[in-house]
Amino acid sequence: VGLSTTTTTTALRYFSAEEQFKLYPPAPHLQGDVVSLSCRTKQRIVSFGDVHGDIAALQKFLMAAKVVDEKLNWCGDDTLLIQCGDILDRGDQELACFYLLCKLSKQAAEAGGGVVILYGNHEALNSVGLFQYAFPGGNLEFENVIGKNIDKYVGNNRWRIQFANNQPSRWAAFEPGGLLAESMLKNMKAAIVVGRTCFVHAGMTAKHVKDFGGVAGMNRAAEEWITKVHHGENNHTGEFSSVEEVLEFANNR
Repeated sequence: VGLSTTTTTTALRYFSAEEQFKLYPPAPHLQGDVVSLSCRTKQRIVSFGDVHGDIAALQKFLMAAKVVDEKLNWCGDDTLLIQCGDILDRGDQELACFYLLCKLSKQAAEAGGGVVILYGNHEALNSVGLFQYAFPGGNLEFENVIGKNIDKYVGNNRWRIQFANNQPSRWAAFEPGGLLAESMLKNMKAAIVVGRTCFVHAGMTAKHVKDFGGVAGMNRAAEEWITKVHHGENNHTGEFSSVEEVLEFANNR
């Protein structure tokens, strides 16, 4: 598999579902069409936002909040931890932050608690290939974790031509239908209601709620967007017959 003179495919197709996310587990606590979570009497809720790839700050915060121990394992019992978006950009260890939060999501669910991960505007920016806020160190992390693993699995690096003039490893991860879409990103939410409180990144308007049919509609739209492969109107399958066609399509993304 890989770019040839006859056809090529999106990077997603290089991996099976299990292989896609061995390093980065999904967030099982909110799989499916979850809109609201009940809040038990005296249940502790911790919310925070704008991690921006700063793994050291994230670890320090989680320990200060007493939801992880010194080995960064969940110790928060039934605490509900809500990350309100913007894990991406402006930092060097974005994937490491995602990995830690996804790992804690599994551990928290087993302990009776939960971890909720919401979309921020920087996740939205990355999903449309706008990487102007990404740091060189962050791009290097994607290259080391995502790109080099694709190279190794495929046996060459010709897949990168599909993402010409952009960050191939980052774009392969975050494009709709990309490597992280099905396993992790579709489990993130645009908003979540806990008890009588709605958690969302940067707020929402009555028009948002009306246009999308409530919080459920907003979450459904986000999931459909990130899991659907968006190709051009003249190329719904993402298959190409020549290198020139690949380059033209990539440059017009």
